[in-house]
Amino acid sequence: MVQMYLALMEDVFAREEVLQLKARVKDGGLVVITSHRSPDGDAIGSSLALQHLLQGMGVASKVVMPDAYAKFLHWMPGHSGVVFHDTEPDRANELVSKAEVLFCLDYNAPSRAGGLSEAVEAASARSESLVVMVDHHQEPDSFADVTVSDPTSGSTCELIYRLMGAWGESSLLTSDMAACLYCGLITDTGSFRFASVQPSSHHMAAALLQTGMDHSRIHSLVYDACRLDQVQLTAYALSQKLQVFPKHRSAIISLSQEELQRYNAQKGDTEGLVNRALAIEGINFAAFIKEDVDRVKLSLRSRGTFSVRDVAAAHFNGGGHHNAAGGACEGESLDSVVSRMVELIPSWSNDLQYDD
Repeated sequence: MVQMYLALMEDVFAREEVLQLKARVKDGGLVVITSHRSPDGDAIGSSLALQHLLQGMGVASKVVMPDAYAKFLHWMPGHSGVVFHDTEPDRANELVSKAEVLFCLDYNAPSRAGGLSEAVEAASARSESLVVMVDHHQEPDSFADVTVSDPTSGSTCELIYRLMGAWGESSLLTSDMAACLYCGLITDTGSFRFASVQPSSHHMAAALLQTGMDHSRIHSLVYDACRLDQVQLTAYALSQKLQVFPKHRSAIISLSQEELQRYNAQKGDTEGLVNRALAIEGINFAAFIKEDVDRVKLSLRSRGTFSVRDVAAAHFNGGGHHNAAGGACEGESLDSVVSRMVELIPSWSNDLQYDD
């Protein structure tokens, strides 16, 4: 495989490979867009935004996801056409296997694609398929034919917006595409409060608003659509399951499957819990640990200089960004993972003794 690595720089799209990619997607072959397991606002937003862009260029495409995403994201234009591997595995695998151009958005290793991982790996090994990775996480695997990687970007939606400009297709920006892009922009930048926000992030937001997109409605759909069970689960998690370690400036929240079922938890109900722990005065590191059906999942957050990406990679089979990362432990119990986290926290204590 010939690796065309688009390096980490501001003009990451100002290369001949990007122009060649535009020509390739317009050749008329099947274009398939994928993202990572448990897709979030940026994963869905960037995927559907790219589909809108390709549609405007006269290129048909399909969005294929490893599994379902939270209902508060179902409003996005294009949602009804998404194919999910967990409910239609044969169809999803067939689409990926027949793709002449396969986009991998918001993930930088096939293993992050859940049930689609084998199909993505197979596509990367086929000479007939052009695999394109567009992502903003650190240390991408070398599995794609074209790797568009910029970890300085706050979201993959920002990369899709820049791709549109690099292709000279900014006139195709519609309110529907803008809505998808805005969703990923606000969710992955914490509504513009994370350190990853650049001046270009706000310039992009201004351009999206100029399409007539209703940003207030989008923010409400994403952040203000809480079911009563979800509110009660949050109250329970904060009042009963929050562990705070003031000496080590750390906090943990954990929830078992039984506890999640007790409050009829749905996908997305625990979004933001880790940030509630990090919001505690004096806390520089927070972890949310959740028991899933086949594994234990972790969401890690930090403020300042402490790298949760390093923690996730070294101890919890994960990765991500400097201040926001995740991991998953298969074959371990919730108690085991929580106990391991509690044992590790004191070893990081000296690195967490700072005021942001």
